[in-house]
Amino acid sequence: MILPFLVTAAILTGFQTPAKPAASGPAVSLYRVSHAGEKLAYDVKSHLQIEFRTLGLQTWIPEDLDLNYGFTTQVVKVKPDGIVDLHYLRPTITEVRGETADSPPKESTTKLNLDFLLTLSPLNQIVGAKDQKKSAATDHVIHELAPGERLAAQDAMQALVGQFVQEIYRLALNTGSFDSALDFAPKLPVDDVKPGDTWKTTVGYSPQKLAGAGGKSAVQRLDYTYTYEGVVESKGRKVHRVSATLELNTDLADFFHQSLGVKSEDTGVKSIKLNLKTKIDFDLDLDTKQTLRAVSESQGGFSFIVNQYPDQPIQEENIKGRTILSLVGRA
Repeated sequence: MILPFLVTAAILTGFQTPAKPAASGPAVSLYRVSHAGEKLAYDVKSHLQIEFRTLGLQTWIPEDLDLNYGFTTQVVKVKPDGIVDLHYLRPTITEVRGETADSPPKESTTKLNLDFLLTLSPLNQIVGAKDQKKSAATDHVIHELAPGERLAAQDAMQALVGQFVQEIYRLALNTGSFDSALDFAPKLPVDDVKPGDTWKTTVGYSPQKLAGAGGKSAVQRLDYTYTYEGVVESKGRKVHRVSATLELNTDLADFFHQSLGVKSEDTGVKSIKLNLKTKIDFDLDLDTKQTLRAVSESQGGFSFIVNQYPDQPIQEENIKGRTILSLVGRA
């Protein structure tokens, strides 16, 4: 996976900060409850809409991508502390690329053969994973979306931009390996929560300005802020509703120049603005706290501006992502 080491580490460890207390309402535990032999089947459908244009173009060029897959989990063993061993299978992923000026829509299915024995905590944190069949990598589609070849900049700048834009694609789609997708989300709080309580979990890293540091930038955590919304009605049944939000607004050029010890006039790059806003609503079973449904909506993009054309990006891109996870079978 072509992501920064710290991004991958953050996804695997799932750094979590304590819940922020709310004023009133009954406190509940959101610990996930599992039973030996229980089998769940999920369906995941995601759509990414991209539009981009380069210097001199007034018209946006669209590009669409769907990623669809199903997966199952079966509990092998339940331990006294609520941690479970479960068998995870994701056989395939289907990619649908939208129609372009040069070609009709294209659909292809890739055999992933993901077959893992996972150890899962009651907080939906994966604390152990054993690949039972040396499964194929799952990030090939996201890698193909990296826009490096379309950026008119130095190789090092291309690599930096492609790396972090790819991370935005991943977050907007909510797909990838089982540890970074919606497959085991949301990450649940340690403490009992009341409606309005919040907690945070790290999902990635990105360069951001440091507060009170004279404009300096550093790679910092990207966190989902979770909020317990209480018991609501969804799809004709009562569920626990948990929402998650993420917001990023940064300038990669500041970080790049600072890292190399150069200035904007040395590289000719004025700014590389990157932004993303994500909102996810999770419906959890009232009794087991297992995820019944999740709907993610994301919007963001980037713009690349050089000193020679300070008022118009040489390339800009807008993205919209929507992903729906649904529980389709339980036995």
